[in-house]
Amino acid sequence: MSTQHRTCTAPSGSTATTGRRRNPLTTTVRNVGIALDTAARVILLGRDGVRY
Repeated sequence: MSTQHRTCTAPSGSTATTGRRRNPLTTTVRNVGIALDTAARVILLGRDGVRY
């Protein structure tokens, strides 16, 4: 008997599937949204509104 150990190279996460790649435009829009959200929190709440 031989035992084979295979390593999982698939991405992990709740929405990750093997062979799935995000559209570059979708990624860009998402990143811009995150940046705008962070900027709004800093402006409205000050530095206390952003957790590190």
